[in-house]
Amino acid sequence: MTRRHRRRSSSRASPAPTPPRGQEIRPPAAAGPDLGAVALWIAIAALLLARAALPFVPAMWGWSLNLMRYVHPVVAWGPWTLAALALLPPVGRRIEPWLARAGDAMATAPGRSLAAWALAAAGLVWLTPDQVRYVGDFLLRQGTVEIGEKPALFFPQALPLDVFMHYTLPHYFAATALVDANGAARVLGMLEAATLAMLAVSFARALGLRGAVAFAGAAVVLCGGYLGMFTGYSKAFAELCLIVAAAGAFGLRVVRDGRGFLPLAIVVAIGVTLHRSALGLVPAAALAFVLGIRAQGRGAWRRPDVVAAIVIATTAIAIMTPRIVAVVTQWDAAHFAPGTAREQGGILAAALAGARPTDMVNLLMMLSPLSVLIPLLLPLARLRDAGGNGAGTVHGRELALLVTLALPFVSVMPFLHPARGMYQDWDDFAATGVAVSLIASWVVARVLQGSPRHAWLAAAVAGAVMAPSLQWLAHHRDLERGLQRVEAFMAQPPARSGAERATTWDFLGIRYFALERWDDAARAFGHAVETGPSPRVIQQYAMAQTMRGKYREAQAIYHRLLSLDPKNALGWLGLGTTSANAHDFPEARRAAHELLRLQPGNADALHLLQSIETYEAKHPTP
Repeated sequence: MTRRHRRRSSSRASPAPTPPRGQEIRPPAAAGPDLGAVALWIAIAALLLARAALPFVPAMWGWSLNLMRYVHPVVAWGPWTLAALALLPPVGRRIEPWLARAGDAMATAPGRSLAAWALAAAGLVWLTPDQVRYVGDFLLRQGTVEIGEKPALFFPQALPLDVFMHYTLPHYFAATALVDANGAARVLGMLEAATLAMLAVSFARALGLRGAVAFAGAAVVLCGGYLGMFTGYSKAFAELCLIVAAAGAFGLRVVRDGRGFLPLAIVVAIGVTLHRSALGLVPAAALAFVLGIRAQGRGAWRRPDVVAAIVIATTAIAIMTPRIVAVVTQWDAAHFAPGTAREQGGILAAALAGARPTDMVNLLMMLSPLSVLIPLLLPLARLRDAGGNGAGTVHGRELALLVTLALPFVSVMPFLHPARGMYQDWDDFAATGVAVSLIASWVVARVLQGSPRHAWLAAAVAGAVMAPSLQWLAHHRDLERGLQRVEAFMAQPPARSGAERATTWDFLGIRYFALERWDDAARAFGHAVETGPSPRVIQQYAMAQTMRGKYREAQAIYHRLLSLDPKNALGWLGLGTTSANAHDFPEARRAAHELLRLQPGNADALHLLQSIETYEAKHPTP
């Protein structure tokens, strides 16, 4: 047989394989670089370069990226260097096997994996208590527990579970001298950080991730600026982060496997009794139920667990909706339609007024470090399953669920006007950051799954989220550098609104006063009075001047206070005391008599008059 005949015979004996019905044979992947992996590498490198460069720019336009200016140099450049090294292929490939073992353990040893992640997260937040206490209502919430005041007086909008977790329990522990108010909040935060870590692992498992990709996916969910919510802050926004993460993890189980209906319903029920923002979970939960039941067949809605889930979720929503609507209409109007909106051209114009657009970008990047990668990587993510199908596949259902979960929270962002600005009231958006991180985790995981040759990039992904998260925690723990950053918001561009300046200087005055830094407190309250001269701020300004020994200045400030509020008893007492210290005894007597007129028999006024008489008897006027 000739060589030509042998070739023909061989070709007939080995026919080309025929693809299964409904599928097509794909050519082998090209040996060149994968677009998704290349885009991921470039985006992470750009973020790291921005974090290294912006600390040297004297401005606060990029306040989420210039953080390294306000942390210890070791904490700044150490994690940054490790994250940058992970971008190098030789380094990433050396790290990848370690991450792969940790990621595989999520499936092969879930108990030990959950425990390890939980202990790591709990230990991290416990070692980094928030000393700056700049976020949201930190000082007010803690003070409410310390003085034992009724929460309805300061927080009438709080829902029952919020009051129980952040007032009743901490007040009980503080009253029994087990821990103080801040200690109770820190213990709760440590447990909640551990829970968030376990939910991050559960999210990666729900996606069916393995190896280093699983580790990176869990790290993206866990590591965000919202970890700062668990370092002593006592407000329902911390638990809302867990609620959103749990809704994502359990919702994925529903749409992928038809399991998890009951846990998802319980999460929604807890959420609506915790905070009014949890109503934003309802569209995603409803979509998950529809997709899960459709995937399991029409009769799936008759399953006992599905029926129980529907009853639990709908009952909780029906009970809490009237209360939530009342709270929203009474308290949230000022946040969505502030008085300045009309001056700025209406609600739509106010949404993008001033520095708000850059603040929103900074806020998302602070809460979810890889959020800016989503628009870039989403078109390159693997949306097809092994069969080549697209939008109707499990990946399409996953993405639909996560987008529906994030959409209510993200769409509200432009129209929410926190009283103290987004850079201080970022707690209002913490749950939004978690929802965005779920999408970022999904996108990164699908990109890496679509390019197995570049699995080593999982190390770069982990470094890109871990480094800034660690730095945020260290920053909140560093009181001096933290206060320097707060002052930078006022001293450096962009210019802030009068309301933001007033509340920020007021915060600084309160913190400096508590630290007995009287000169700094007087300076801060002086700035606050310029933009927000409320009676309380004026009074604290006078008190700070008194503590400095500047009695004449304090006397003038008390005069200003009493011209605005003539019935302020503490104002008359302060005027009398500072006047006596300034040896202006006629004015001190006048203030004491005014106080007695407002409050007959006031012991402080009587003591002040007695002190003046005693002093004058010992020091007669020539």
